[in-house]
Amino acid sequence: MSGPVENWQQVAEAFDERYRAIGKTQWEAVTPCTEWNVHGLVAHAVGVQAMFAGALGGTAAPEGDWPAARASMAEAIAKPGALEGMVTHPALGEMPRGVVLGIATTDLLIHTWDLARALGTDDQMPAGPVAAAYEGLQQMPAEVIRASGRFSAALETPADADVQTKMLAFAGRKR
Repeated sequence: MSGPVENWQQVAEAFDERYRAIGKTQWEAVTPCTEWNVHGLVAHAVGVQAMFAGALGGTAAPEGDWPAARASMAEAIAKPGALEGMVTHPALGEMPRGVVLGIATTDLLIHTWDLARALGTDDQMPAGPVAAAYEGLQQMPAEVIRASGRFSAALETPADADVQTKMLAFAGRKR
């Protein structure tokens, strides 16, 4: 199984592939995340990555662009000891730095899938990060994960569904 840094790197690469595939006419396309079109989804993903990168020592502005947010997070997590110790998140309180990266990775993973679906591109996500995200989501308190503006109610899946389908359903997405 990959570690948290490798998981983020895989997901960042997956997001980057979809981001680079956005055509000029696709920015207004609807996404599975009903709050946003492609433009809003990308802006959210960039803002979240920049915010969490800042918590880990990065410097990207939340209103920046994807390449800057990606570079900021990559730089922050490449530093020795980057995931050691605790940080305070304004909405979630004090938590281990590794958990911060896990949340950032899960958010980017799910929105990478949203982006892929909106663009009609490959929506298969990297297996290691999917498994880690599914495990992490199940450990989050319901009042956190299901709070307004976060994830919808979990959807039912067949017992034999693959991990990506289960992870997406847990996050309120239907594959």
